[in-house]
Amino acid sequence: MLGRLATAALGRTPGLAARPAFTAARRRYHLPNSGVQVSGAVRAALAEGGPVVALESTIITHGMPFPQNLETALQVEAIVRQNGAVPATVAVLDGHVRVGLDDAELERLARIGMAATKTSRRDMALVAARGLAGATTVSATMIAAHKANIKVFVTGGIGGVHRGGESSMDVSADLTELGRTPVAVVSAGVKSILDIGRTLEYLETQGVTVVSYGDSDEFPSFYTRQSGFKSMANLATPEECATLIYANASLGLGSGMVIAVPIPEKDAFPHPQKVEQVIQDAVLEGERLGIRGKDITPFILDKVKSLTAGSSLAANISLVKNNARVGSQIAVALSRLSSRTGGASSARRIHDGFNAGRPLIVGGTVLDITAKFDDSTPKSAILRTSSPGTVFQSLGGVGRNVAEACQRAGGRPVFVSAVGDDRIGQLVLSSLQKAGLSTECVDVVPGAGTATYNAVLHGDGELLAAVADMRVHDRILERSSIADHIQQARPPVVCVDGNLAPSAIAGIARICAASGTPLCFEPTSVIKSRRVFELTDSELAAIQIITPNADELVAMSEALDRRGVPGGIEAPSAMYSTVQKHAWNLLRAFPLVILKLGRDGVFVARRTPIDSLAALASPDAVRHRGYVWTFDHLEPTKRLENAVSVTGAGDSLVGVLIAGLSPLFARASNLDGITNASIARIVRSGMRAAELSLGSQDAISSDITPNIFGST
Repeated sequence: MLGRLATAALGRTPGLAARPAFTAARRRYHLPNSGVQVSGAVRAALAEGGPVVALESTIITHGMPFPQNLETALQVEAIVRQNGAVPATVAVLDGHVRVGLDDAELERLARIGMAATKTSRRDMALVAARGLAGATTVSATMIAAHKANIKVFVTGGIGGVHRGGESSMDVSADLTELGRTPVAVVSAGVKSILDIGRTLEYLETQGVTVVSYGDSDEFPSFYTRQSGFKSMANLATPEECATLIYANASLGLGSGMVIAVPIPEKDAFPHPQKVEQVIQDAVLEGERLGIRGKDITPFILDKVKSLTAGSSLAANISLVKNNARVGSQIAVALSRLSSRTGGASSARRIHDGFNAGRPLIVGGTVLDITAKFDDSTPKSAILRTSSPGTVFQSLGGVGRNVAEACQRAGGRPVFVSAVGDDRIGQLVLSSLQKAGLSTECVDVVPGAGTATYNAVLHGDGELLAAVADMRVHDRILERSSIADHIQQARPPVVCVDGNLAPSAIAGIARICAASGTPLCFEPTSVIKSRRVFELTDSELAAIQIITPNADELVAMSEALDRRGVPGGIEAPSAMYSTVQKHAWNLLRAFPLVILKLGRDGVFVARRTPIDSLAALASPDAVRHRGYVWTFDHLEPTKRLENAVSVTGAGDSLVGVLIAGLSPLFARASNLDGITNASIARIVRSGMRAAELSLGSQDAISSDITPNIFGST
């Protein structure tokens, strides 16, 4: 076994003489496609100008054995997502340069291991032509990232001038690539097995900006936090680094940057002199064995790992994860900066062409904590004591849930919200991206905590009580970009939830009224449902659709009566319930009321002009003062007896409603051109989505798909 490992480190096959990576053996050449292949997730993020982080693949194939290499690769990608960015691992597979790999492709690469060709700039064309598997070094990853328009690249350590390089001229291609490719490389400095001083001199000659991240300008030395050399400057925050990258692009310098991040102190080697002696011993052994070129670095790293009893590998993994965290935060900051300044990455602005014609949803993002009593616990026995049950967490919030359901149903919404700068906020951002939603318009509020909703359910799923901390939502900005989006991209419909401050709802209502854009209001809670009645008459008139539950409906109806809005009529005698009469009452102010009745289905009340398409299709409706008043009770097709959670059921219905109405609004321009039958069909699809979410621990069921509109 040791013999196999040694020969692998030397690039040999057991029993065969050493040979170069490329041979003159006859083989069929592969005709590669032009450019690079970018994965769907990475392409979607780039199209919206979202934060993307490139990752190299030699650390997977040549850095550590399987399965540790796969575990580390997956963990690093997870860290990127948790910090709000999209990971894009770069490799050559089957002769194609790939930017963004899925888990199966990462595992394939990890299993190939050192049999993959270590691919630098000089190797890329030949590896592609021969249809090989190639693990990209820093230089090749920079090239692929630049072609894909990715600005930030995270690695462990960059290459450099090898010890004795003044005689051997052994200089890594990473350094010349940094001089000609405008990508910011976040690393733990230069690998300590190299000549750090000469490497920094070479980078200066290439015109490469080198800075240290943190509170010191000390240039880190991979396994240790000190090298005895200084960077040009130290940048203390992701925002400062983002400003540097943005300035480099704005000036059109065409060169890369090195952002050197010290290894976490707890994982750094405590005795730099000891590390230096280990490295010198490994270098001498490499010289004795005649190891040269690109084989020398993996050989020395393997020897250092052996001589340090594996602690160097643990340090390597730690610094890569730390670099991924910092690099992702820089990418997020750069994305925000580009959006605000309208620079090269201004595709992130929500009113661009990419977002034209997409519904806009503005509302809350929340961590839902749900406690559910066991079925055997009677309601009379739950107060002032603890009882057995289950507790689970899910990421939700009314606006977020509506947006996810809309996305899963094919609505492709633009989502605007706010989270705190805490770990929950990072999880929320990651969950949005996993659901396919952009985080472009989700503001991270410094010093704030992400909103939290704590619900207590009876064993049958009925809500008993809940506590909601939604203060961060008061910080959702009335941003000019929202106004720009509504006025320029013309979304077919806008949906806001009651988590917004009344001033924000009023501002959006004014814009919608001016542009003729339909506005939907999701009340969120009894208290917040009344917020719309703080609007002026003209602002209130902009709201065409409301989607309350029974309690919210009664509260809104009573608030409307107190406001004294004229124009109501008595409900038809066929209406039996008080709840339905309140829905009829609200038609004085809102043309369409979608009343969510839980187990009893949905009640649809509607007021349309007497000469509209919808009115002509409703011959049995009540006619009064130039309007047609209709109602329809849509009963559920089946009753789910054992609901897991009711948290996201109503939001699922609203999200599917927005997804279904969007194309109809795009054609009809307003509600009057949409028939009651079309609305009923969409609402039934929303009811089916609610049923799916009732049976899921997640607020929004992953089983909701665009096929939901064909399942009713």
